[in-house]
Amino acid sequence: MDDSLLDLLGDTRARVVLELNDGPRGVAEIAAALQLTEVAVRRHLHALEHDGLIDAETVRRDGPGRPAARYRLTERGRRLLPDRSAELANELLEFLEADGGRRAVLRFLRWRRARQQARYADGLDADASPAQRAEQLAQLLSDDGFPSRLEADGDSLILRQQHCAIRDVAAENPELCAFEAAMFRDLLGVEVTRRETIAGGHDACRCHLAVDAAEPAAGDAPCAPPQAPEQAPEIDTHLRAQERAVARGHRRDLGDEAGAGVDAQAPAEGL
Repeated sequence: MDDSLLDLLGDTRARVVLELNDGPRGVAEIAAALQLTEVAVRRHLHALEHDGLIDAETVRRDGPGRPAARYRLTERGRRLLPDRSAELANELLEFLEADGGRRAVLRFLRWRRARQQARYADGLDADASPAQRAEQLAQLLSDDGFPSRLEADGDSLILRQQHCAIRDVAAENPELCAFEAAMFRDLLGVEVTRRETIAGGHDACRCHLAVDAAEPAAGDAPCAPPQAPEQAPEIDTHLRAQERAVARGHRRDLGDEAGAGVDAQAPAEGL
């Protein structure tokens, strides 16, 4: 079982998702395959459906009785499953670098960031407060397969992304994280500092947002308190060492283009 899926959903729900990857299933079929009670299966299906990872289709029986519900993965749910797209993405970026140098890779990342930023901007309320836009952005990221939420951090906010759909690609190309942090800065209009990344070995991606946590978020829902203390030990040193190793000596070509956004304490500037 893929570790990222297990970490995100837990053992039983991850097994349910893998079972549904083989095709639509009814409650009794899932219960038999996983050796669970139907009551337990329904509870897990309800949670997965609430998260938009599965949906139900009604199938009429051949004989008497009520129509039966069969569950299937949604497109969002399928994006959580392991595939080979990371390998292909890495090969494409390696080709760009071999063919046009590191600057060709950076041009592609700027192009990608511009496309993403325009799409996310359409989903944000320009008249909303920064805290409200941050809440809206977290929902948009979640819809894209990056489950996200806001957490209070003293008088400011942390944008926590619990899952990274491009973790393997980002580990090989840490500039992706820097460009994303810069995109958050431009979308929210506030200073953004990348604290930790999943690609860097942490349990979640965390961005510190210079937003007043006292502002009401969308729906006037309070921000969740952090579930665990920030991991402080030498984050900056760790991420810088990883970037130097992964970038294979090309770090000097980046200048201020992409480095600031992945530093633990430096804001995402210059992108």
